[in-house]
Amino acid sequence: MMTVMSLVVLVLSWGSLGLEAATAVGLSDFCSSPDTYVLNLTQEETGLGSDILNYYFLCNQAVSNPFQQRLTLSQRALANIHSQLQGLEREAVPHFPSAQKPLLSLEETLNVTEGNFHQLVALLHCRGLHKDYGAALRGLCEDVLEGLLFLLLFSLLSAGALATALCSLPRAWALFPPSDDYDDTDDDDPFNPQESKRFVQWQSSI
Repeated sequence: MMTVMSLVVLVLSWGSLGLEAATAVGLSDFCSSPDTYVLNLTQEETGLGSDILNYYFLCNQAVSNPFQQRLTLSQRALANIHSQLQGLEREAVPHFPSAQKPLLSLEETLNVTEGNFHQLVALLHCRGLHKDYGAALRGLCEDVLEGLLFLLLFSLLSAGALATALCSLPRAWALFPPSDDYDDTDDDDPFNPQESKRFVQWQSSI
């Protein structure tokens, strides 16, 4: 029973070793060129254009922001509206004092809009997403792969040690001589089987 359980544990150990080795090989292949794989997979799943994906995943000077033109036009429109409101306030309020309050309300709304627009520009920049993407890649391709390699080494050592112990088990059992039944009876005991046999032979000789 002990040998059977050892064989089962040995098979499981070598199976887990093979699984860990396959995972390590697949992860190392992925980490050799992760950007291409992630870009292709993301494009298939989301349908986004390659210019957007290249900008956010690569985030270098060679790739321009695909939203830069629209952001520039929006910023110019907000600046134009702000200038128009200031001109209207400067020219219309002296003639129509009651228009000052609505114009101030519009200017406050425009200031809030400009603040939200600057936040949108910061969010649409590639730095934040690329930083998270780089941290995820480093954690996967450095920490996880290193831990997997250590686990693979320990699994190999434990499986080798178990296989060696299992192979040497029959030889170890052969070193122990077979144990005979230990005769712990007293020679003078009348109930001793040897004494009973002698008594029967003595009676038959009379």
